[in-house]
Amino acid sequence: MPSRTGAAAGERVFVALEGIDGAGKSSTAAAVAARLRHRGVAVRLVRHNATEPDDPFVAEYLDGLRALQQMSLRGPYFRLGDPHWVLIRASYYALVDRCVITPALERGHVVVADGWFHKFVARIAAGGVRARGDFDRPEQILPLFAPVRRPDRVFLLDTPVATAAARRAADVNPGELGPQNAETSTPETAFVTYQSAVRGHLLSMAVPGRWHVVRTALRDVDGIAAEVCADLELLREAG
Repeated sequence: MPSRTGAAAGERVFVALEGIDGAGKSSTAAAVAARLRHRGVAVRLVRHNATEPDDPFVAEYLDGLRALQQMSLRGPYFRLGDPHWVLIRASYYALVDRCVITPALERGHVVVADGWFHKFVARIAAGGVRARGDFDRPEQILPLFAPVRRPDRVFLLDTPVATAAARRAADVNPGELGPQNAETSTPETAFVTYQSAVRGHLLSMAVPGRWHVVRTALRDVDGIAAEVCADLELLREAG
């Protein structure tokens, strides 16, 4: 099945902000949405791990998928293997695509996603199980997300790992440390080691994906959001 994008006739624009943990995706996505709304643009802000669809049944179903994913924080999830978790995540994003993003685009909204599936792909490639049949490169994983809509533009917030580590120091969770590092290093060292690898995989996807890489060092959220909105405006005009 070919991958889908949101730029087809009659639809508006779907963009996603990606980056390592602590890159500032949530604050930037909120700032981008606020700027667009100030200009009179209808916006749907989608938080990949907290999306609330209008349909109560779908909302309950998504809650169940989230609960299943959260089990990874309560036990040695890597025993189950990378393919299991990749397919669960692909199912989750396919449902968000179908029941949240597609309806918003059909209503003429610009959809701004606070993260999409790319960071998860980079995480698996950076710290997944190294057993036979598991994954260690994004190109092995991305085909499993083929039915899920690709954004019209991905903005990669390329944040120095040390900066992200300082932001996450008080609220880091085991999933941000990598399964191979969490028990053998201090949390700070594990975070830097794992997130450096995640960053490398995100950058490796940026070139073939024609992402807009935003260098965030020594910049505030408003300045970053302004850069994103300027590119987004050109994208909307071109579409």
